[in-house]
Amino acid sequence: MAIDESLRETFEEKQHLAAYVFDPLNEADGANRPTKRRKVSKKPSKPESQDSDAWLTFQPLIGGAEDERCVHLRQQLFEKSWSRVNERIQQILRKTNQSTLDEVTSFLQTTPDHVSRGKIPSAFIITGPNLASQGLLFEQLSEALELEVDAKVVRLRSGDASNLKAVLKRIIHDITARETDDENDLELATGKDGRKYLNYDLEALYAYLKSNPRRHIVIAFQDSEAFESGLLSDLISLFSSWLDRIPFALLFGVATSVELFQARLLKSTCQCLYGDQFDVEQSTSIIDRIFKTAIAHSTVPLRLGSSLVGNLLGRQRDQVSSIPVFVSSLKYAYMCHFYSNPLTVFLSNDIETEILQEEHIEAVRCLPSFRRFVESAIEEGEVDQARSLLDDDEELRTLLLGCLQDYRRWSLHLLRKLKVLTAGKFLSADFTELYLDAISHGIDSDRIDEFVQSIKRSQPTDSIAFLGRVLYYIQNGDPSLGLDPWVNESGESVPFMTTLLTDIKALQADCEEQGIVLRSKYSGQTKVLRTTVVAQKVQLSQDTATLTDEDKTYTDLIDKLVEHLREILRCDSAKDLQFNELWLFDSKTPYRDVFIPRPRGVVERALSRPHDYLNCSCCDTEEEHIVTSLPATAILYQLYLDTGSLINVADLWSAYYAIVGEENEGGLDERNALILFYRGMAEMKAMGFVKQSRKKADHIAKLAWKGL
Repeated sequence: MAIDESLRETFEEKQHLAAYVFDPLNEADGANRPTKRRKVSKKPSKPESQDSDAWLTFQPLIGGAEDERCVHLRQQLFEKSWSRVNERIQQILRKTNQSTLDEVTSFLQTTPDHVSRGKIPSAFIITGPNLASQGLLFEQLSEALELEVDAKVVRLRSGDASNLKAVLKRIIHDITARETDDENDLELATGKDGRKYLNYDLEALYAYLKSNPRRHIVIAFQDSEAFESGLLSDLISLFSSWLDRIPFALLFGVATSVELFQARLLKSTCQCLYGDQFDVEQSTSIIDRIFKTAIAHSTVPLRLGSSLVGNLLGRQRDQVSSIPVFVSSLKYAYMCHFYSNPLTVFLSNDIETEILQEEHIEAVRCLPSFRRFVESAIEEGEVDQARSLLDDDEELRTLLLGCLQDYRRWSLHLLRKLKVLTAGKFLSADFTELYLDAISHGIDSDRIDEFVQSIKRSQPTDSIAFLGRVLYYIQNGDPSLGLDPWVNESGESVPFMTTLLTDIKALQADCEEQGIVLRSKYSGQTKVLRTTVVAQKVQLSQDTATLTDEDKTYTDLIDKLVEHLREILRCDSAKDLQFNELWLFDSKTPYRDVFIPRPRGVVERALSRPHDYLNCSCCDTEEEHIVTSLPATAILYQLYLDTGSLINVADLWSAYYAIVGEENEGGLDERNALILFYRGMAEMKAMGFVKQSRKKADHIAKLAWKGL
């Protein structure tokens, strides 16, 4: 037990470090090493006692002084918050390809008998350039076809198709091994009649289907254009020859077009196929829907800042990342916020007052938004309120809870105003761009001026359509954003806009009866160019055409609409709200480090300045000097930088031993130094810095230069 306790203490000391040095000199006593136990079960064993620390993945913050209940609460908030968001995302992903799934399923259900046509039913699915999204689509296709068409589906990628034999092995194995155990697999290899089949012989699959009949054996080529054309032609010809015994059907994921894909195949191969083309929803529209339900939704527990979300969307657009990667990025942002911010416990609706600590209250008082609030209160002369917030914890807690309620109301008002801005095509920006701009800068006067100027210049038909959409949103809400109808909260907007809409429609009908065009004075059609000749010189001037009574009335209505919109559209930014640090996350640093890694730069820095990662005094050197206390690999890397393209291993060893040998203070004997030298060279080779040279047996080749 003493050995186990010491090992546990050693592990607990190092488990939170980014890295640590393994010193073989301190592990000389092999008798203390615990006996390796044989693994008897693949299932994870349940803990004997329900120790709370065993399931705690979040770590105490506030210098380790955070109460364990608060740590549990932060972790539970993260799990619950993300589970709700992820559930809505998965619903979108399941519904995204539903039309394509129904069309492909209907196509295979209605195909005539294989033998009568003599051709293989084939579905050409145009997935677009985003190959990363094909995995989800073909996974959904596999599930739908197996349930509704009584089919067995085998998904193939170009990386699995090195040759014809390998593809046939994969097909036969996937079809026969899903519902059979080892005993039945052996039976399949020998056959019912005692015959033995090779694992790439389609006769074995035919024998299996006699006892397990299926309507279709669907072979799905996810990235069909990446397959070798000769291999693809051979497979199709082989499937065609077995079509009278095995009911093959094919799915092709095509990124370009069916014509280009057909040009890669032999004409005789194309004659073996008949099918149809199916288009899928592109990833851009899917990302827009995920954005609304996971980022801009009214009930999201965490608001992601415009800087972070813009980075996510830019990477999605430029690098054509898959949708699961985008979802993982969102989950990582949630985890970073709840993991690193101890004040997220205030986001819980049922938080117990007794678990809050003095450190939480002091941390709230250190928030930049709280400091700005206190400073503004002092400037306005409310010194007593500022003093009570600094001295009275209960007063501060009451203010905090009230500000969280204000945040929820702000979220609803922001989304409602954005729906008004996007109700017409008066702005060039889409909803995503408007939302990100509103989060960082609010809906300011510049954005409102741009919007109302477009309304002034609009035609009556556009104004009618705009008012109709705004009234529809107010009366019906928007489920994609979690907006319920807000007729009761809209004040005078609904009766005002309803009256305005009725008046504009009446004016439009009267003008159509009279055969004239209804316009406002802001319309470009009311501007006329007048030419005047004075002293043989032509002068051009702009004048306003005469407006009819209907035009003047329409102009007055538009002016009233613009005035009303100016009153209701203004909105503050997220960072202007009090205590926004609790529910707003806009840090790009952890996201960049995880999803856009720089492995070479990190490795070079770790080897050049190991103190940055080990944080130990022995490695703290100035100007990258080589000292004996540095790790062996770091010393070898410093010597490696001064070498040419070929390195003599004996010379490298001599230089290394001159640094770490017994002649130096705290040096090593030759045996231990040689052990560390071998290990360091192996690590350098594993990291791709050196390799064995073919020119000289006692030399190694340099593969990387720092900074290049």
